[in-house]
Amino acid sequence: MKFYEWFSSLNEWMAKIASWFALILTLVVSYDVSMRYFFHAPTIWAFEISWMLYAAHFLLGFTYVLHLGGHVRVDVVYDKFSPRVKAILDTAFLLVCLLPVCFVVVIYGTPYAYRSWAIREGSHFTLWAPAAYPIKTLIPLVFLMLGVQGILEVLRQVKLIKNKKEKG
Repeated sequence: MKFYEWFSSLNEWMAKIASWFALILTLVVSYDVSMRYFFHAPTIWAFEISWMLYAAHFLLGFTYVLHLGGHVRVDVVYDKFSPRVKAILDTAFLLVCLLPVCFVVVIYGTPYAYRSWAIREGSHFTLWAPAAYPIKTLIPLVFLMLGVQGILEVLRQVKLIKNKKEKG
């Protein structure tokens, strides 16, 4: 699976970028809190930067976490099943829940991002109003990647199910 390996490395690269966003976010928030409480001089830009960094951090990590199998599940019940049953449950979840959501977000998020670029939309939270369209563009792009990763995971789970059938 050459594409699977390439896509996995792309996910890992994006996750590394996202981890740097967490560090930058920590520094921005620390700076803003220090300025506000110690010097009584709050910043106009820190809130905007912090929500954008958090959004990028959160979105860029989505696909990698799916690849690692780190999304939330009820482990108390899930851990009692055999690997084959787990693979069947994972496949069902991916097909019924994840992939339709990814499809809807990409279909509706793409025009949303396009309109944001067309009007060069700025954030409306402060008077600084930095560009919001890069973050809005991440939404459909990340969900497209999440959908691709979901399809790859379905293929991987189906392979596991078939191998367990042949052995058992």
